[in-house]
Amino acid sequence: MATKVILTTGANRGIGFSIVQALAQRSSDLTLLVASRSKDNANEAVSQLQGLGLKADVQPIELDVTDDVSIKGAVEEVKANYGKLDVLINNAGIAGKIAEDNSDFREMYQKILNTNVTSVGLVSTLFLPLLREAKDPRIVNVSSARGSLTLVTTGKNPPTAFIPYSVSKAALNLLTVELSHTHPDIEFQAVNPGWCKTGFNGFRGPKDPLEGAQSAAELALAPKGQYKPGFWAWENNAMEEVPW
Repeated sequence: MATKVILTTGANRGIGFSIVQALAQRSSDLTLLVASRSKDNANEAVSQLQGLGLKADVQPIELDVTDDVSIKGAVEEVKANYGKLDVLINNAGIAGKIAEDNSDFREMYQKILNTNVTSVGLVSTLFLPLLREAKDPRIVNVSSARGSLTLVTTGKNPPTAFIPYSVSKAALNLLTVELSHTHPDIEFQAVNPGWCKTGFNGFRGPKDPLEGAQSAAELALAPKGQYKPGFWAWENNAMEEVPW
């Protein structure tokens, strides 16, 4: 069995896909679980990754982070096949803009917070027993600079039309910190991939998603203790702390 088993949610496209690619490029001695809401999408992503000539063991897994039955099924599948989980990368997330007439105000907030915060908390909690079977368990939450209160209050983040998304990422950052206090035997980190060219934003970002994925890959594979728990980004081929 590979030395590390790493599961990435929402990994069939975008940043999640690039995180798996970045991990596989860094080491072939890994089992990388490509999680997606549908098994077909996960299988397609695995085929694409294998087509890139990656040497790591890449496997599909069905996991809808908003569906409790799906989460529990994924936990049981990982338990049966591997008996442990070394790293959980919570990447799955959504954004959305509230209608001008505010007719979907509650719906948008509830949907985004449920996916980006509540589901991350539940997925992390249900995978804790398998993480504790690993020697160096880690959880990496994919956040955003939009969730940095420091960057918002200092004006370094320009105003956004996607306020529910920003609120969800600020909440995700606090969730990361609180879980690290509650479960001190597990390393918790948050990462900011940056504004990447993905379908998430209509491919308008200036940053290649594979570059944005390096922060999560680095924290997943770095020697224990190399990085203190925090909020991180990959800039100029090195890790930099992002202010909370």
